Amino acid sequence: MKDIDKYLKDFLFRVGSGVAQVAKEKTAPIRTGNLKRDIRVFEATASEVTVGNTLKAKYAKYVHGGTRAHVIKPKNKKALANKKAGLFFGKKVKHPSIKANPYLLNAWNIYKNGGLKRASDELAQNVGKEIVKEIKVILKN
Repeated sequence: MKDIDKYLKDFLFRVGSGVAQVAKEKTAPIRTGNLKRDIRVFEATASEVTVGNTLKAKYAKYVHGGTRAHVIKPKNKKALANKKAGLFFGKKVKHPSIKANPYLLNAWNIYKNGGLKRASDELAQNVGKEIVKEIKVILKN
C-alpha cells in the first residue's frame, strides 16, 4: 500500500487546484486582477493542502477577512502623504471598515458541490486498484 500516500497527495492537490480555479473564475474580486492571478496551491501532502495568495497580493487577507474601521496615523513623519502621486492626506485618516469577501471559502463551497465528487471517485478507484494488487500479492504467498 505504498502508493496510497501518493494517491492521497494527488487527490488533495487536485482538490486544491480545483478550489483555486473556482476562486479565479468565479469568486475572487476583480479590481486590478492581481488578487485572482495570485491564487496558488502552496503545498499538498497526504493529509492536507494549502491554497491562498502569495506575498504579491499582501492585501489578500484583508479582502478575505475584512477589517474594522480604524484610524491610520504616520509612524515616523508628521503627516501621511504619497510623494510619488503628490498627495497629502493629513495627520490622520479614518479608514472605513471593509466587509469580508471570503472568496476562497466561497470557492470551496462551490467546488465541494461538483468537482469534489469526481476527485473522490478517482481516489476511490485508485485506492481500490492498489488494494486489489496487495490482495493478489498476499494470495500468491
